[in-house]
Amino acid sequence: MQDDNILKIKHLFGSLSLQDGIYLVDAECKGNDQQPVIWLYLDTESGGVTLDQCADVSRKMNILIEEDGVFGNNFVLNVSSPGLSRPLIDIRQYKNNIGRTAKVRYKNAEGVVKKGEFSIKDVQGTDITFEENNRKETVTVSLDNIIETKILAVI
Repeated sequence: MQDDNILKIKHLFGSLSLQDGIYLVDAECKGNDQQPVIWLYLDTESGGVTLDQCADVSRKMNILIEEDGVFGNNFVLNVSSPGLSRPLIDIRQYKNNIGRTAKVRYKNAEGVVKKGEFSIKDVQGTDITFEENNRKETVTVSLDNIIETKILAVI
């Protein structure tokens, strides 16, 4: 049921007319059946989403969700950027983070799980090229083979 609701939310989001290259990175439904809490995580083609953009999407999505009736009238909608604590999901996020350092777990061509700290060097189609920080060697991984990528905060 949760997955059906998330698919419905993503479909409703897709019907919005948005400016500034805003796209949906991820959607989650938490809480319980009496009061579901919907989280929408947004980004833009140019990287970063503003508070005003989040508020605009929130207003529009509230109307669509209420009209659709998927959660009745008793739900909480939260709209934000993904933030550093959430993993990268969309290929556009990798493009926006070229040059940044990330912890990456991926499967190599043999299916062996590898992990390490890498700089994101390039994105071509769905292939991401990483440079291992300690060795200065590069590895190119298809988005389908990435298990998790989290950007490291600069201190």
